[in-house]
Amino acid sequence: MFTTGWSVGIFETDMFINMVKKCKIPHVYWAAEDPVFFDEVSMVFAPHCDYIFTTAVECKKKYKDLGKDTSTLLFGCNPKLFRKTPLKPEYKHDIVLVANNYDWFSRDKGFRRKAIRHILAPLVNGRYDIKVFGSDSWINAKDGFTIDPKYYGGYVNYHQTPYIYSSAKIVLGIQSSNTSLTQTSVRTYEILGSGAFHLTCYTPSIENIFKNHEHLVWSNSSRETIELVEYYLNHPNEREVIAKQGQEEVLSKHTYAHRLLQLETDFNPKLYI
Repeated sequence: MFTTGWSVGIFETDMFINMVKKCKIPHVYWAAEDPVFFDEVSMVFAPHCDYIFTTAVECKKKYKDLGKDTSTLLFGCNPKLFRKTPLKPEYKHDIVLVANNYDWFSRDKGFRRKAIRHILAPLVNGRYDIKVFGSDSWINAKDGFTIDPKYYGGYVNYHQTPYIYSSAKIVLGIQSSNTSLTQTSVRTYEILGSGAFHLTCYTPSIENIFKNHEHLVWSNSSRETIELVEYYLNHPNEREVIAKQGQEEVLSKHTYAHRLLQLETDFNPKLYI
């Protein structure tokens, strides 16, 4: 049995865990919400699993302290979906962001808010052709940070995102954690896999996995974001070279075919039957 990510509140977790135990099925859990929701989500499943993969290498010790076998398994890209696509006029913008404006990050999990201030906030000021796609919390005042509705592109189907990435000059990225050497947004791989030029906020994991100005570019502040946007909008050849190199890096190292090979190498189900 292989389970992943956020299942709390989606189905009856206690019933599921008890059924797996009753059937004596080896249970592998991919803790894809680490490290941000380690306590609220991962620890619902982790104590009942035989083997745990985590997106955050720092969480391995916590799982080992529970007596669980564990290894690191990162997000990746499905190149059959995330690839360079023909431009769609409705998504043709200088700058785009595909993300949700989660309200809970404004409280005790604040890095995502900081990332939004550094990456998005300085660009929604009337100077740029920018569209933000995601839930309507971007224009809902109760969620703290909001944007002018003219910048909001609406909620889009997941399968439309490669077209958005392929039709824009710059694709922004928001990260939720800056405490890990390995955890990034899954969209990092998907944007790069689509052959898009990617500007995201700096985190140790982004620096650990990718090279700045070679695979993507990162920003540490709102001022740096503006400087990078101004420079790369005016240097399309450099932008295209970086986008191509980023795509090549993801396709050579970070597809889900690579992740499945690692999963099969690290986890031997025969040891748990």
